[in-house]
Amino acid sequence: MTPIRTLHLQPKSRLWLIAAAGAVLVFSALAPDAAVAQATPTFVVVRAMPAKTKKGETFATLPPLLKSDVAEVKIGGKHAEVTDFVPLLKGPHGLQLMVLLDSMEMIGVNGQFDDLNKFFRDLPPNVEIGLGYLLQGNAKIAQGFTTDRSLLAKAEHLQTREEAANPKNDNGNPYSCLRQLAAHWPDPDPNKMRAVLVFTDGIIRGNSQGQNGQLNPDVAGTSDALQRAGIVPYPFFYMDPITPDPNRSEGGQLEGQEYFSELSAASGGAALDEGMFAPSTFGPLLNKLYTILDSEAVMTVAANGKPGKLTTLDIKSTRDDIKIFGPDQVMIGNVLGKK
Repeated sequence: MTPIRTLHLQPKSRLWLIAAAGAVLVFSALAPDAAVAQATPTFVVVRAMPAKTKKGETFATLPPLLKSDVAEVKIGGKHAEVTDFVPLLKGPHGLQLMVLLDSMEMIGVNGQFDDLNKFFRDLPPNVEIGLGYLLQGNAKIAQGFTTDRSLLAKAEHLQTREEAANPKNDNGNPYSCLRQLAAHWPDPDPNKMRAVLVFTDGIIRGNSQGQNGQLNPDVAGTSDALQRAGIVPYPFFYMDPITPDPNRSEGGQLEGQEYFSELSAASGGAALDEGMFAPSTFGPLLNKLYTILDSEAVMTVAANGKPGKLTTLDIKSTRDDIKIFGPDQVMIGNVLGKK
């Protein structure tokens, strides 16, 4: 019979085994925390919508969302923990709101600037406002983001009626303007929310097609660019009151507004319009916008993924009567991608 051999550890070897076992225990204890540490805080602007809505409908008057209304959030198909939930307006986060006016429209000649300035004054101090113009396919910034509302009033009058009447000052393509803004957002700050209020009829005009000629607007591409930059769009329908013109049909106006619905549905925004007619005053629709912003919340989630990656967003509600409306995609970490 082979004798049983007893293994005698030297003091140093015994200490090494104890240390190794301890290291395994420490690693096991730290592993979950290390996984959590890899998650990137990401902000998402959301609001409540009725569970049943018509196609393209992106607005309804509902009470603000609560954190308890959120059942689950998935980013890129993976569970993302909700770590914070606060109001958008009067909350701890800043909001950068860029206001773009159509350079070819006579905005301001019928008191619309008074409506705009009242809207600006009513917004709380956590909202920074910038002002620009749709000009030949670009967003021309007249005033950078500021909380000084008086600077905005001065910037509004830089675009005079004579300048707007100049054919060289046409907007070119409002969707190209929005894509250019998304690629060149002034003063990007990942800790601040981003939104754009754009005044336009949504129609693309070309000389070969006449005043109402529609080129390919690539609304889906524009929506994707806005989501990539974390910009929530609020297109405001406006068209100068004019005499009947065979080249400017009602059908073209409605087509422009249909683009608004497509643009805002995927990017978490809302279309502001009164049907096919341009509003005589901006007040009611601006009040509607304030109601929308006041009902929205900033939800912070721990997203698993590389910062700067655009990925899908899915949100489930704990309630059967509402759905939680936000963008289809979100940029992890709210950082702007490379231009």
